[in-house]
Amino acid sequence: MADDPIKVPADSPYVVLNDTVVFPHILASIAFHDPRAMAAIDDAMNRDPKTLVCVAGKREGEEASAPEIISPEEAREIFEDGPPAPMAAEPSAHYEVGTLVVIHKLLRIPAGGIAIMVQGVRRVHLDREIPESPYPRAEISEIPEVPEKTDTTEALLRTILSQAKKLGTLASYLPDEFETMTLNVENPFHLCYLIATFLRLPVAERQEVLEAGTLEAKLHLIARHLVKEIEIQELGGKIKSKIADEVQKSQRDFFLREQMKAIQKELGDGEEGDEEVVRYRQKAQEVGLSPEAEKEVAREISRLVKAGGQSQEAQVIRTYLDVVLDLPWNRESPESYDLVEARRILDADHYDLEKVKERILDELAVLARKKKNNEGGRGPILCLLGPPGVGKTTLGQSIARAMGREFVRVSLGGVRDEAEIRGHRRTYVGAMPGRIIAGLRKAQTKNPVFMLDEIDKVGADYRGDPSAALLEVLDTAQNKDFRDHYLDLAFDLSRVFFLTTANVAQTIPPPLLDRMDLIPLSGYTWEEKLHIARSHLIPRAMGELSLDAREFDLPDATLKKIIREFTREAGVRSLDRKITSILRKIVRDRALQSRKKKIVVKGPDLARYLGNEYIEPETRLRKSGPGIVTGLAWTPNGGEVLFVESVAIPGSKGFILTGQLGDVMKESARTALSFAQSRSKTLGIPPEFFSKNEIHIHVPGGAIPKDGPSAGITMTTAILSLATGIPVPSTVAMTGEISLSGRVLPVGGIKEKLIGAREAGITTIYLPAKNLKDTVELPDEVKRDLAIHPVETMDELIRVFFASAMKEAPKGRGVTKGSRSSGKG
Repeated sequence: MADDPIKVPADSPYVVLNDTVVFPHILASIAFHDPRAMAAIDDAMNRDPKTLVCVAGKREGEEASAPEIISPEEAREIFEDGPPAPMAAEPSAHYEVGTLVVIHKLLRIPAGGIAIMVQGVRRVHLDREIPESPYPRAEISEIPEVPEKTDTTEALLRTILSQAKKLGTLASYLPDEFETMTLNVENPFHLCYLIATFLRLPVAERQEVLEAGTLEAKLHLIARHLVKEIEIQELGGKIKSKIADEVQKSQRDFFLREQMKAIQKELGDGEEGDEEVVRYRQKAQEVGLSPEAEKEVAREISRLVKAGGQSQEAQVIRTYLDVVLDLPWNRESPESYDLVEARRILDADHYDLEKVKERILDELAVLARKKKNNEGGRGPILCLLGPPGVGKTTLGQSIARAMGREFVRVSLGGVRDEAEIRGHRRTYVGAMPGRIIAGLRKAQTKNPVFMLDEIDKVGADYRGDPSAALLEVLDTAQNKDFRDHYLDLAFDLSRVFFLTTANVAQTIPPPLLDRMDLIPLSGYTWEEKLHIARSHLIPRAMGELSLDAREFDLPDATLKKIIREFTREAGVRSLDRKITSILRKIVRDRALQSRKKKIVVKGPDLARYLGNEYIEPETRLRKSGPGIVTGLAWTPNGGEVLFVESVAIPGSKGFILTGQLGDVMKESARTALSFAQSRSKTLGIPPEFFSKNEIHIHVPGGAIPKDGPSAGITMTTAILSLATGIPVPSTVAMTGEISLSGRVLPVGGIKEKLIGAREAGITTIYLPAKNLKDTVELPDEVKRDLAIHPVETMDELIRVFFASAMKEAPKGRGVTKGSRSSGKG
């Protein structure tokens, strides 16, 4: 390049590069984002020729990386396709020797940077910074490159060309034309710079090549780097070869193992000495497998011997054998049929629930007789039906204790896949048995008390219907040979005492419901909750919080206030949370006390312990006046009161229903309106009241869907109250379906409704006469506090509430003052 027409100027703008060195004669593309560097490039673009100095930046205390450098031919293609990755550094410490480059092309980047394609021209030295320049600029001088032709340089050149050829065959990162490029370079300096560009060298070593003062020194450096790179590549090749040999050995071992299996098959020999196989065969003899299971286990053990120890198939077989051999094929818990002891356990764990306890004791008596007569007794299927929090799950645990059996609980809430019950077939990856078999495996006995919780919340989708799979499980005629998809073996479930729980029976599929004996559990009265809190909830919370009875006192009056004014539920879960919250604060108060005195929680203290979560009785929330009547509703959470409000809007004739009412309730409302219109003349209601007014019936709680026929007489009474202007007392509630002729038809959920009415502050109840039998099982305190009036027709209610508006009383049975059926007789 001695005859190169480009001369070295006296001063030049310069840029500092990050992690790379640009050599003379080499083409490179660089991107910049630093404003000062871009200003230096702008200066260079205004010069003729467009020259710039590139120097490498120094990294204090940090070894520079070795980025892969593109070839000169690739640089043009990359630059045309798009701007290169940033290679320029912020102005910082840099080397004093750099390369004068000529800018061939410039591209403005949309993000605000500049990309340039340059070619190295000369080595230069930065002699002195020009401080007044707004961008990096310095006085420079050329470092001449003097060719030397000696025996040493000639020998080094031949060595370098030979090593470059060898490296080209070893290094995959070098381009295919690398050897050709080195052979066609005549200038020895150019050859050194070309090879240094392609080698993976740190910046410091690249800079060392650039700064080497003589040709011999440069050639020595390049030869040394080539030897080092060849050693690295050869070592990498040895490592790859070793790995390939190991893979080949593994394949060889596989083929030998297959041959060994074939030989063993011909000889009828197995791996009797294998500890794992021996252990499986020994366990198969001990667990008491059925003949079908024994045959299948033997087949799987034989497959395990042939599969090889570490194969994927062997792992699947081991998992299957572990499940099958862990099942209680012939193991049963010793049972207890002592009815006296069972009664004691049930009474200790649960308050009241007499009918439930009697039903359970009946089953125990039957099982005891069958055991005595050596008759195969199949476990009954009982369904505990009731609102949340009334003790269904804990009752199952008590039943297991009373019978001396293990207890297994499986929650079915939200289960939508049939495989959750029957298991997955072994063709699927990660297949496992269903919840029934998994529960028995956990219990390690074939006669546990098995609770299927929340059976009313089982769903169905494209994966199948779990309730259909439960039909076989809960059918005492079929479950003797229950077949899980994963096991694919018959397993006897007839010794299992199945229990199920549900909040509502309506959502249980009829075929499934037909297989179960329903045992209803009603909500608790406040007196029962008080007893449960005193006997169970408080002692349990004391144990959890390490409290002693001498440290605090919760009087009955305080507990009653918590139950009546801070909870509204059929069960006792919310009450349990409130009591635990109070006791936690008592623990904190005692920790802060200097004198450890007994803390007595009284009624006024509850606001501090529980906050202002006071729940008013519903009767206080009801606004008295014509057109407003209290009804009774049954929900999965127990009985509740609901208010039916009606207003007349002058104008055209019409009828509006609001409050998220279902279709059945809407039909009841229309029936109520028609019946009320039929009694207009009897009650002296002007004919134009219905023809010139739009009747609007609303049931508050618009966010809650409501349906059912039991609000029929309530809506009828509300319309008649509105039309006559006579209000119905707020302490009166009613329930019953109405027919178009005025008959009051029976409805369900009477016990829960009446318990809920008492909790809400209701004192007088009107219900269908045919539902009077449902009040027999009411707690005595509910009968004592409620005046219960049976009615057969709507006309009886009219005579009770609207006698003053009647022009002529129709014939029929009526309810006279004081006639009622209650706990008082």
